[in-house]
Amino acid sequence: MEYRCIICPVDDSPLSEKGEDAAAYLSKLSGGRLILLHVVEKWYHSQAFTTDSKEWNRIHNEWLEIGRQILKREEEKLRKEGVINIETVVRDGDAGYEIVALAKERKADIIVMATHHYSVMGKLFSGSLIDRVTKKATCPVLWIFD
Repeated sequence: MEYRCIICPVDDSPLSEKGEDAAAYLSKLSGGRLILLHVVEKWYHSQAFTTDSKEWNRIHNEWLEIGRQILKREEEKLRKEGVINIETVVRDGDAGYEIVALAKERKADIIVMATHHYSVMGKLFSGSLIDRVTKKATCPVLWIFD
């Protein structure tokens, strides 16, 4: 299969790095574009109405900037490792929704995500991000287990 567009959600965790490594490998192998996505989900789950709007905007902008910094650092690291076709995207909202939406918009060939290896019962009760993405995605999702 040819991977012209690879989506890889990124956060600031060692587990995320495992997903990046697999996505980078596919990108180098196929020459496809690697899109690193960071979703600022904090605002989505926060109680914004308890903070005044100026303060809330400042906090939200800080979270977006942190996301940009994470992506910049990861992009630089991957370029040093020989990945040349990289794009970075920061979004805010529900991570599952944003991952699937970006994959649809860019007509992604695959989404690469790292996850912990949970038991079947854990999956039933967790409603994990990777489960939500797998069910909604219109392209294959490659799970990289911890």
